[in-house]
Amino acid sequence: MKPITETVRLSLPKTGMVFDVGSLMDYLHQLSDPRDRRGVRYGLVAVLTLLILAKLGGEDTLKGMAEWVRLRGTDLVRLLHLSRASLPHQTTYERVLDALDVAAFEHLIGHFFARQTGAPITVTLDGKTLRGSIAAGDRQGVHLLAAYRPQAGVVLMQIEVDSKANEITAAPRLLDALDLRQTVVTGDAMFTQRDLCQHIVLAGGDYVLPVKANQTRLQQAIAEVFMPIPVTPGHSALPLPETQVGTLTSGHGRIEYRYLTVSSQLNAYLDWPHLAQVFRLQRVVQNRKSGKLTYQVLFGITSLEAEACSPQRLMALIRTHWHIENRLHYVRDVTFHEDACPIRQPKRQRFLASLNNLAIGLIRQGHFNYIPEARRFFALHYAHALQLLLS
Repeated sequence: MKPITETVRLSLPKTGMVFDVGSLMDYLHQLSDPRDRRGVRYGLVAVLTLLILAKLGGEDTLKGMAEWVRLRGTDLVRLLHLSRASLPHQTTYERVLDALDVAAFEHLIGHFFARQTGAPITVTLDGKTLRGSIAAGDRQGVHLLAAYRPQAGVVLMQIEVDSKANEITAAPRLLDALDLRQTVVTGDAMFTQRDLCQHIVLAGGDYVLPVKANQTRLQQAIAEVFMPIPVTPGHSALPLPETQVGTLTSGHGRIEYRYLTVSSQLNAYLDWPHLAQVFRLQRVVQNRKSGKLTYQVLFGITSLEAEACSPQRLMALIRTHWHIENRLHYVRDVTFHEDACPIRQPKRQRFLASLNNLAIGLIRQGHFNYIPEARRFFALHYAHALQLLLS
């Protein structure tokens, strides 16, 4: 993450709660409260802390979070050193979220995780539509584009994609918020664009991107370089310089064989910014029960030089890209019930999605292997959950 340039004064809680500099609680105190001070009974940090604890404790709706907090009221008042014995009603949370600058919240959370996890090795880009925000009769809802660090399992930044734009135009704005030096950026075929590749490399990073039908000529050129060269009878084909690596994995009722072939022969031929290698990934999957075989082939490009990126490393980068689907979006939909969220207000939907990212990141940093198990633990041991915010 790029450092915050403005000077932020740390606002310590008047109750005497102690937390580490650089902790999540430290970052929450850097948020400005946009509400009129008159009539405010619960501070912004206190409200957000209660919501985060309820989210870690297994609740996914504002009604459920408010009820979760109420049932643990005595203990939470003591743990958080709150000045009031009563705790907020659901409408209080709703008013706070309606006033909160969600973009600023996402920005600070991204900086928190960047500091916790260090410089990213890989950043994966992918978007997700919040289905619950799609009104009846509409086709579009709130669409968020995230930059995910798969090695740490955290979202470094998330922005909303304007309804009149798309992920291609939003990606540079997202990447500008990150420090891309010595970072490899991956994404799906939508991001295989000349300007975006140039943007990544000029920012000090590298790209690994698939090539599909949206870049027809590029895809055809890569496919042809890996095709067998026709020869006349009595002659042998001249071998082109290329390297390969193969892997074999077994699990989930299937056997999967991957074969990656890499070449640098198109660098001078293809007019593509900072191209260093092209690749072909072949996947053969056998269903253990039926024996059925399926075959897939994927072409792609990278700015990583062959000397710095072996086929083995390139294979790992390609496979790591799918963590954003398996370890983030799937978890948000299935474990955090994001698509089933009944809230229709887009701003509240976006905040809850950011809260899901935060909870997933905190649990991953807490070294839990199974997120549902961690949430059941925090539902009872909420003092342990509070420690994730304080230290």
